[in-house]
Amino acid sequence: MTLKFFENTKKISVLIFFIFLISRVFVYYFLDIRLSDVNYGYHLLDKDLLNYQFFSSLFYLHSQPYLWNLFNGVVVNIFDGNYNSIVIFFSFYHKLLTLISLYIFHLILKEYRVKLKTSFFIILFFCLNPSIIFFENIFSYAHTTFFIFNLLILFIVKFISSNMKNSYEIGIYLSLFVLGNIWLLFQPHILIPLAYLIIRFFKKSNLKVLFYFLIFTALSLSPIIKNKFVFGEYILASKGGHDIKDIFHDWEDYCDHPIKDIKKYENIYFEQYKKKFNHPSLVGEKSNFNNVGMITYSQNCKKITLKRLIDEPIMYFKHRFLAFLAGHGKFAFDYIFPVPNGWKEFYSDVYKIYEDKNVKLFRQIVLFFFKMYIYITIIEYFLSKKNNFHFRAKTFFSSLIYIYLLLMAVFVAGTEQERILYTGFIINLFFIICFLKKRNFN
Repeated sequence: MTLKFFENTKKISVLIFFIFLISRVFVYYFLDIRLSDVNYGYHLLDKDLLNYQFFSSLFYLHSQPYLWNLFNGVVVNIFDGNYNSIVIFFSFYHKLLTLISLYIFHLILKEYRVKLKTSFFIILFFCLNPSIIFFENIFSYAHTTFFIFNLLILFIVKFISSNMKNSYEIGIYLSLFVLGNIWLLFQPHILIPLAYLIIRFFKKSNLKVLFYFLIFTALSLSPIIKNKFVFGEYILASKGGHDIKDIFHDWEDYCDHPIKDIKKYENIYFEQYKKKFNHPSLVGEKSNFNNVGMITYSQNCKKITLKRLIDEPIMYFKHRFLAFLAGHGKFAFDYIFPVPNGWKEFYSDVYKIYEDKNVKLFRQIVLFFFKMYIYITIIEYFLSKKNNFHFRAKTFFSSLIYIYLLLMAVFVAGTEQERILYTGFIINLFFIICFLKKRNFN
């Protein structure tokens, strides 16, 4: 009876759904862990601007790629800025992304011919994983990029399995486009052409694929061209210069505070570019990180940071090495801010344990070596000629995009390695697959 149950995909899917539902009810009502406070201003425009001056504010957006603001602006307008409705929507939206991601994991396991029973327990592990539950309850684009990244990997795996079918190739470009226009870390105007060139090495192009490639590339370039036309700079997002300063831990010693000193840089911008703006998304208290002064502030920080990188390369690599160690010595749910409402109370006993530096160091060492074991297992798998060639190819090309994410997290992003690497959480699925395949247990 048990064996027959594990041969029925529909029954397993229904069981996973109910386990997911029960677990989230438990998290919400018994652990009292809920979506973090909805915050506008750092990654998003002010809520009032999204609600009452949506299109003009979106047009004048220069600090961030536009899709996350576009999406949130639509949500804000649908609910007319009602805070409780927005919270309910994102709570449901994030859980839906988790459910679809679990199904994506199932499809990838199926492509690797992992037995249904084994697949069930693997998906169950991810369903109840505290890192996923943690980011599922944060108001941020992190869970959305996690989902899009999973979708991108699925398209890569399907593309190889289907003998390079056009629809999956287009799906790869679409995923890169969405990722890059939500998060500056993924540069769509670079990654989409790069993906196209890599694929062309193995497959001839056709008009349909070329058309979509050109469309996504043109759409990726359009914000850059708009920013040059409106603000005088070829930039995808002005906040890039602000972010890069964090590659040195002591950035405050040589770079001003982006908000406290923004009026100073606003005046510098007006003087330097001979332009004047009065839109509330660009000047005034509601402009926040999209203040027009962020352009000159970011330019200044970027210039100083790059000079320091050239002058002090040893210091740079020291800081980056520490970032690599720190990012791989934590769980994803050890992310500092924001955290889900109720998480600190739930996790308080663990925080107290971490106050013992020896315990904290032990955790970091164990986690670091385990994560290195994950990487080694995957590398060993796709290098070994004993393994199925198509399985190795899927693992290799899926790993390429994770390697990009890892390199950006270590060498470009100053902080928040936990959040960045959470986007590539699917690497854990590939580790489990490789581990099982290596031991002929699947």
